[in-house]
Amino acid sequence: MWSRSVTPLVLAACLAAPLWARADALGATQARHAIERGAQAWDVRSGRVAHLVAGAARADLRNWERSGSIEDLARAVSAAGIDLSRDVVVYGTAGDPRAQALVAALVPVATGQVHWLVGGIDEWQAVGLPTQAQATSRWPVPQHLVARPTAEPAGEPAAATLRRSITTAPALLARRG
Repeated sequence: MWSRSVTPLVLAACLAAPLWARADALGATQARHAIERGAQAWDVRSGRVAHLVAGAARADLRNWERSGSIEDLARAVSAAGIDLSRDVVVYGTAGDPRAQALVAALVPVATGQVHWLVGGIDEWQAVGLPTQAQATSRWPVPQHLVARPTAEPAGEPAAATLRRSITTAPALLARRG
């Protein structure tokens, strides 16, 4: 059953939902297309599982769930072999709060698109998409995660911020003079 430490993460995910500018909730067919285009699948279910999305990685998320720290998230991402510069499809069971919490945590640190397979493995199997019995083994991908400030639009170059400050500077100087 769920540990009490997941509850704050789910609450944070629900509160952050309006800020998810780069997270998409997908159905199984859309998730399959994202994976075919190069997205990495990440199964967040704990314990032994019989079926996984073909090509999915897994990692132990318990330390991150307990602490909520970006360092523990980086270790889990690295252990799963996930490259956050690429698109990621996160899934668990249908409506999985653990998957929701992970998506909310990945959005501020990923440079690729973050997707959530809302129907989880249940929907994937229901539409007859391929599964496998074991997680795909991947090499660890060392991570140094840095959350973007929420006010900064995703993907905006630092020079854009500099240009804005330069264009507003003459107006500020004119007011002083």
